[in-house]
Amino acid sequence: MTLLQERPGVVANSATFKNWVIAMAKGDLDHAPYAEDAELSDPTGRYKGKAQILASFKTWKTAFPQANAQVTNQVSEGDQLVTEVVYRGTHSGPLTSPMTTIAPTGKPIELHVAIVSSFRNGLIQRERAYFDLAGLMQQLGLAPSKP
Repeated sequence: MTLLQERPGVVANSATFKNWVIAMAKGDLDHAPYAEDAELSDPTGRYKGKAQILASFKTWKTAFPQANAQVTNQVSEGDQLVTEVVYRGTHSGPLTSPMTTIAPTGKPIELHVAIVSSFRNGLIQRERAYFDLAGLMQQLGLAPSKP
């Protein structure tokens, strides 16, 4: 059996990510733990480089300025970290995408996200986030509800 004390990188990556989720939900993007050449992909697109990644987070923070986030589960192996996060907020700002801007709906949302992060030298190098974009649009009242 391997003890966590014997795997300091695993513990550090987990703590780094948990702290980042809290900071990001508050809008504190100044200390984002991404490498300058990091890559992120999610249902809204692919983002290359720390600047593009942070711009994508600013879009979400603008649309959901009072959102909060909670890490509900983490599994780690080496430099790989899988995290489940629940975001809750109210759509009170414009949600901008390359194709359109969605005006504030005033609707509350709860978004469950699974995030796979690859760390290098204590920073996130590659990240894939999975969430139900169609379900989000339903919560915003922009798509038909499931029967």
